[in-house]
Amino acid sequence: MKRVLFFITILTMFFLQCFAFVNAEPSKVMSMNYDDSASVVFLNILESSEGLQKSLKYSKLENPNRIYFDIENSVLIGEKQQLVFDKSSIKDIKLSQFTTDPDVVRVVVTFEEGFDTSKVKLLNVNGNIVIKCSPMTLQNDYFSPVYDENAQSLQYSSITVNSQVIQKVTIPQGAAVKAPGNVVADIQQAFENSTLSNSDGKTYDSVISVDLSSDLKLRTRYYINGYHIKNGGLLVSGFGQICASKMFYLDSPNRVIIDLPNTFVDKNIRNKELKICQDESCSDTARIGQFEFNKARVVITTDNAKKYIPVFSADAQSLLFINADKLKHTDLSSMVSNLTKTYVRKIDNKTSELILSFTEPVVHSILRNDNALNLYLFNVKSYNELDLIKTLKNTSYKELTMSLLPQVGVRASMGISKDDIVKIDQSIDGKAIRLTIIRANTGNDNQPVITAKKSAIKGKVVLDAGHGGSDYGAIREGINEKDITLDITQRIASILKSKGYKVALTRADDTYVSLQERVDFSANETPELFVSIHVNSAVASEPKGIETHYYHDFSKELAKTVHTHLMKEIDTKDRGLVKSKFYVINHTTVPAILVETGFISNESERSELVTDSRKQKTAKAIAEGIIEYFKAQQSK
Repeated sequence: MKRVLFFITILTMFFLQCFAFVNAEPSKVMSMNYDDSASVVFLNILESSEGLQKSLKYSKLENPNRIYFDIENSVLIGEKQQLVFDKSSIKDIKLSQFTTDPDVVRVVVTFEEGFDTSKVKLLNVNGNIVIKCSPMTLQNDYFSPVYDENAQSLQYSSITVNSQVIQKVTIPQGAAVKAPGNVVADIQQAFENSTLSNSDGKTYDSVISVDLSSDLKLRTRYYINGYHIKNGGLLVSGFGQICASKMFYLDSPNRVIIDLPNTFVDKNIRNKELKICQDESCSDTARIGQFEFNKARVVITTDNAKKYIPVFSADAQSLLFINADKLKHTDLSSMVSNLTKTYVRKIDNKTSELILSFTEPVVHSILRNDNALNLYLFNVKSYNELDLIKTLKNTSYKELTMSLLPQVGVRASMGISKDDIVKIDQSIDGKAIRLTIIRANTGNDNQPVITAKKSAIKGKVVLDAGHGGSDYGAIREGINEKDITLDITQRIASILKSKGYKVALTRADDTYVSLQERVDFSANETPELFVSIHVNSAVASEPKGIETHYYHDFSKELAKTVHTHLMKEIDTKDRGLVKSKFYVINHTTVPAILVETGFISNESERSELVTDSRKQKTAKAIAEGIIEYFKAQQSK
């Protein structure tokens, strides 16, 4: 009896395994892309839950010299594909559905006679297959452009493309069908099946090879086959490698426009208008069209054009255009990533690149205006600030700063010229981003360099008076924190302006300003420094004294300098420097500090804080600390 049960168990397991194999969802082979700059072929694959086999092996064949390999449990989306090369050790590459029971896609690569096929490498990069056909190294840091301000139309120079047109034909019973001469006799089975003679009268696929090289004008990297409303924005989807250019704006009507170079739009979706707000909360509309033979254009008509941002998916397969005010980070990705390493490489006097390496694929957005570049990394949780500062020091990226976003996310920012050219590439696995900036003028171009007159403005500061309007801050005995902070801030501004410094105030009167609005104000003003003024409070009445807070390490020197002047000027307890994660000093991208000018909860100090003498001493000390810091930085 035990033996019978044992055999029944074995048979049950066998049938379950067979059933599971048969019913496993196949992976989808989406496209074949050739990169003639690196001699690689990239097979874009949408994996099933089972995933692809981790190790890939190919078989070698003779007469002609070729290799082939099979992608198990996979289906080819679209037509059979073939690339034919004129000036290469590779003669052609064919991609087809080899069998459908089971589902197997076969790739055949034919080489010139004498080519050493042992040099060919197959790599599985996050489920996508890369065929390396040259001695060049290829690892997971293989990049494709996602943002290019100077994108060139991709021309076929060494490649002739044969389009495999699939036609349904009915072969009469008893008819003998001769294979056409352009179908190679030893091609893989899928191609042979299409030309076999038969006598059963069934319908077969007939493959007709048409040379398109005389008419072809581009090598399309991205094919758009859909766009729809998702998460309150417009999602453009397709397959290949998406790339975008710099956004620009037009009026009458107001609209934001972004071009996608080397992109083809499915004819069925061109110029169809979509309402972005399905709930009628806005009148924004979107269209996408084939602007040029090798360029797609997305147009969003809206009164909030400057609010729209492009969000690139981690696999560079889709692009979301959304009003930033409606953006929810949790809708973008379930993966949380961390920035682990940064690298800088100088290419020439004008050009250098910065590579950011992450633990997981990154969802990001690129915003570029005439004087700044902002790179938003929406699902990045942390970065090593000391490592970043050390890496960027003495490089062209030394001015780049990072700050944490309100939820999960990081913003990388730096000032650039409107004539600088920016290019951003993303690795195949989505775990690395390469930023390349080509400077418009380095002073080394053998051209006369015009030295601009020094501006009378010695530096720019954003001063932030804490609280305001309906936000009273700390309150004791009818005395409000918001009134003290505004008075001190206005005094600081007056001193700095009289010394030739430019000042911007987050609030100039008793109005409410949110924390994020203060951060946004600073970002738009692009100052060198940010200083926030507050008054401290405690439950107990004993604490008193001055604290100066900072968060980023690059803000510590400013905090130290200002705090030293405060303690020289004011006779109170020195509570020292404090590293704190206050919102406004955490999310600003320049050296930023928050000064707690005293305790409103301490009776004796409260009576001093409201006097003109204490306010003026506080303002004078902070202003002198700012001036000393500016002078020290200028002397470096």
